[in-house]
Amino acid sequence: MKLKTLALLSVSVGFLFVTAFRFVQWKPTISEDDRMKGSYRFERNGWIYVHLEGSPEQIGYQHGKLLAKETEDLLRVIKPFLHHETKRDWEFYRKASQEIMWSRIDSEYQREIDGIVKGLNDSGVKADRWDIVALNAVEELPYYYVPWLEKQQGRIPTTHAPGNCSAIVATGSYTKDHRIVMGHNTWTDYVKGSRWNIVFDIKPQKGYRILMDGLPGVIVSDDDFGINSAGIMITET
Repeated sequence: MKLKTLALLSVSVGFLFVTAFRFVQWKPTISEDDRMKGSYRFERNGWIYVHLEGSPEQIGYQHGKLLAKETEDLLRVIKPFLHHETKRDWEFYRKASQEIMWSRIDSEYQREIDGIVKGLNDSGVKADRWDIVALNAVEELPYYYVPWLEKQQGRIPTTHAPGNCSAIVATGSYTKDHRIVMGHNTWTDYVKGSRWNIVFDIKPQKGYRILMDGLPGVIVSDDDFGINSAGIMITET
């Protein structure tokens, strides 16, 4: 029987700003390891806030170290879940990650993913590059590639692209003060949904600072909700 879906609470821009800047006076403990320089983590009301900064390798390493336990847990549950949903084992996803995904990923993100692997390994988590690439393709491979592949094989698709989200963006005369209001609801399974509680505050060596929600071990929001320091906001439905 399919797992029932879970409606996660809306993540609002106001929440993100409060989460990011309310604790500006808070002084985290900084590791002596240069790869962890400037990074920190804290938890509030069920959300895990992580600040990552530096080069792609540093951001990845900090991600892997600060979210090692959560990433290990997500890998633990996602493997049997995808096998149940798609009738494909984890090795199928690892192979697809290596043969299809990796060469199409920008170098910057490849370096970040390898940094996550190093951070996980240094924290005692057994995972390699293909585990983390597969985890980052947890939406694309099971729900887009697998049904396409099954159609090519003349089979009835076991999965389909899910209709998971609702979102709203309003501005101008549609809001009381003519400022932007953006909200997003995520409808997803309990396996991922109950672990979709990371707030990433990323300050890259080059480019704009990013604030987004996401999953542990995944370098994009996947929830498609975020804002950068240039004021660009993104959501989707």
